[in-house]
Amino acid sequence: MKVRVRWNRHTLALLAIVAGMWYAAEAQSNGAAHLIALLTATMGLLSWLHARANLRGLHVRLVGARPAVQDAARPIAVELRATGAVSPCGLEALVIGAKEPVFVERVRAGGSVIVDLPPPVQQTGGVLQILVRSVYPLGLFSAECMVETAWVRRVHPQPAGDLPLPAPDPLRQGDAIPVATARGQTSGGDDFAGLREWRAGDSPRHIDWRAAARGGPLMVKAWSSGTQGVVVFDWNALTLDEPARASQIAQWMETCEEEGRPYELRLPGQIIRAGHGPAHMRRCLDALSMQTSADAGSAHSSDLKTGKSSSVVSMEQSTFLPWRPLMFLSISLLLAILPLHGYIAIGGLVVCALCLLWRGVLRMGVPPVLVRVGVILAGVVAVYSTYGELSGMEPGIAMLLVLAGAKMLESRTPREFQVLALIGWFLAFCAILMENRLSRSVWTIAVLLLIAAAMVRFRRNMPGAREPARVTAILFAQALPLAVLLFFVFPRGLLELGSALGRSRFGQTGIDNVLDAGSIAKVALSSEVAFRVRFPDGRLPPNDTRYWRCLTLWNCEGMRWTRGDRLGYSPRLSGKKRETDVTQIIDMEAHGKRWLPALDLPMVSYLRGVEVYPDYDDTLSSPISVQNTERFEVLSRFKIPTPQDPADVPELLETHRIAALQLPQNISPKLRELTDYWKKVTQNDEQIVSIGLSYVSTMGFRYTLEPGEYKGPQALEEFFLVRRTGFCEHFSASFATLMRMAGVPSRVVIGYLGGEYSDHNGGYLIVKQSDVHAWTEVWLEKFGWLRIDPTAALAPDRVNIDLRSFLAGGAEEAERQRRTLWGRTLQRLHLWWDSVNYGWQNQVIDYNQESQRGLLERVGLKQSKLVLLIPSAAFVMLGALLITLWLRRPARHADPWMRAWQRACSRVGKAGVHALLPNEGPLAFAQRVALSRPDLSDQFAPLADMYVAGRYGSTHESLDDFKAAVVRFRPRRMSTVPARKKG
Repeated sequence: MKVRVRWNRHTLALLAIVAGMWYAAEAQSNGAAHLIALLTATMGLLSWLHARANLRGLHVRLVGARPAVQDAARPIAVELRATGAVSPCGLEALVIGAKEPVFVERVRAGGSVIVDLPPPVQQTGGVLQILVRSVYPLGLFSAECMVETAWVRRVHPQPAGDLPLPAPDPLRQGDAIPVATARGQTSGGDDFAGLREWRAGDSPRHIDWRAAARGGPLMVKAWSSGTQGVVVFDWNALTLDEPARASQIAQWMETCEEEGRPYELRLPGQIIRAGHGPAHMRRCLDALSMQTSADAGSAHSSDLKTGKSSSVVSMEQSTFLPWRPLMFLSISLLLAILPLHGYIAIGGLVVCALCLLWRGVLRMGVPPVLVRVGVILAGVVAVYSTYGELSGMEPGIAMLLVLAGAKMLESRTPREFQVLALIGWFLAFCAILMENRLSRSVWTIAVLLLIAAAMVRFRRNMPGAREPARVTAILFAQALPLAVLLFFVFPRGLLELGSALGRSRFGQTGIDNVLDAGSIAKVALSSEVAFRVRFPDGRLPPNDTRYWRCLTLWNCEGMRWTRGDRLGYSPRLSGKKRETDVTQIIDMEAHGKRWLPALDLPMVSYLRGVEVYPDYDDTLSSPISVQNTERFEVLSRFKIPTPQDPADVPELLETHRIAALQLPQNISPKLRELTDYWKKVTQNDEQIVSIGLSYVSTMGFRYTLEPGEYKGPQALEEFFLVRRTGFCEHFSASFATLMRMAGVPSRVVIGYLGGEYSDHNGGYLIVKQSDVHAWTEVWLEKFGWLRIDPTAALAPDRVNIDLRSFLAGGAEEAERQRRTLWGRTLQRLHLWWDSVNYGWQNQVIDYNQESQRGLLERVGLKQSKLVLLIPSAAFVMLGALLITLWLRRPARHADPWMRAWQRACSRVGKAGVHALLPNEGPLAFAQRVALSRPDLSDQFAPLADMYVAGRYGSTHESLDDFKAAVVRFRPRRMSTVPARKKG
């Protein structure tokens, strides 16, 4: 039985979704998004093979009696038998021309199901054609097979019609038949022969009006003659449609039979000569039924061959949508949109979630059209009010959420269920675009599989989740290796989009062009990773040198600092690399800004193959905002705080000096007195800096994460002279301001301090958002720009440990907790999980065009997009071939006795005995084994006896004993098999 697999509208929807996924992955250069897109595509592709295998081993045959003439309303019994290893599921069986199909949930492998199919209603008979169709397992492809039976089903057309009887042809004479009137009279000649009941189309001249006037029924006078002309019924002469044409001719036949008129039937390609009587009438009715069935059958066949199924009713167009699969899908969609919280407008999320709960979980009915339109308008307004536009990645995802919710509200048919499932796949994928950590990728794949299981459950239409989970797991296990192979060889950069698609919302970093009192403290306890650093030269810098420079602030407003206007470039450090220089490979998380971290002081950076030099303020900047993860290399040089030869210290540009001495408009007199006193008791700038640090460390300042608020023009005085409680930004901003008041050029630097070392993946540093820090730089003539950290002067332990450990009790308490079993276990688990995430980022997320080029060069291939398509297609074809062979494996027999016996016979066949013949019994086969291999007779004969007794006899042999005996049966293969003796 030939199986055809056709694409449908859901196939086109899948292609559109995969294309959208690939576009987003290319735009973000996101390896995880590439992998998810390939996994989705391969699962869709493999569903084509499963759809074909679902019908491949199915045999269809008619059962029961086959009468020569069948009642038009009598159902047709059909047996569906599965002979393959796959159990066909989700079948639609129908007779061509029937009003509706019959749904068969499952035909167990090796078993059969008998169904009663509704008869055709658009035809009167003919060769019976049975169509079996399925969109199982995912509904993305339609598999169908047509069975043309040998039974010619004849259903005679029902007499109907009111056209007058055609006039007899006097030139054509039929048999001389006496007229049998309604009264039983017979006569010859052209005389009156009696009366009969009036029929539509009779001439008014022949009506017996006298009898009608007496109150009797309308009767028509009948005339007779010995021989009459032949009434010719020409099929092509009638202009009615085919069923009405056949019914009209049948009506005329009955009239001629009652009046004794001979009639001739002319059909396309067939002429039945004039005659009369029951045999002649049956012959004509059979021909009519064949004629109408041939016309209707050819129309249906042409539609099926051209892929048009509009003439064949499908379950896809029904209004039956089971509640449990819809609830399962609604829950899966809720899980898909859950990770979008915090990245997408809350209005779109709320609209979508409420619609899913209303229709899918609470089982509410479909609301009116006006309500659905109102939901869409409310969602559009909410999205527009949040973003101010409807274009872009995040507004687009929010609009998709609104439309998905509206689609759920109007879900009535299987088609809408399929559309929602495909939208759910794309929404789950969108979580990868927002955040590409390993946990988010695992979540996305899990949601994809849940939605796929919901699709399988719906197409299967059987209760229970075990079988849909098994089918989904098989699809995933088959698709994953193919997707991984394509991930490495499928050409990247086909669209040349760069980073054209990025998000606009990011987590807080505490690093911005503006530093306000408390801005860093807001993110000080965040455990989010800011970046990871590897040191390829193997030298890990000590704790007190791990100052990661990000931004430099020049404009002073007291406790508030900003970056200010751009200044001229100062002379750079020497470009020659020294032994003490440190190389870093930094994997930066997306933050939406342009700054790049680097160990203080950066010399040069390599970003996307381009050299990037420090800006005028010794910071690195990306040409575009960092909207996705970035990897770059930095070369830094530590500045040793020792006096240098004045010739080696670059001169401070005048514009820089003016900017570094700029002061706020309102200066507190008490602070002015303090700085004047510092200048009075010191002789140079170095002593001013020293007395300032001594003041901070001895005057009762307190380092805390919750210093309270400092607002207004007197904020600086309130902090430095009154409350003296603050975080790192309070100390650095106030100290830099006081240095300027004392005449020392200064500026504030924002970055990160420290980092947690992990010995996994070759060793690397983990710098978190909680490590964000601010410090001060002052210009000293003997040193140049020198880093001064007031926080380190006040709380020295903060430089060597992270903030959490410092706030928990300091270095001693942190070390005590690390030495406990629980502390060591948590620390190891934490570092292991971070190493897994880091490995995922290195091997998957950051696998881009450059990584692919390097991999292919190592295996001897050149980077060519056309060349890469060849192994990609080869992998797809090889994977499809292997899976096809697996799907076409023979059926597993339903009887466990037979399965064990087949295993034993297979082992005998491998030992050199000819395979078991189809018509050979077990005892006869045991005798043949004894003749071919006498050495196996003592082992195999008892197996045959046990099998016969257990399956056919009444001794009730134990199945477990028989299986154990088969397991112990291990015949050896002989190099030569003894030949049989002749005669």
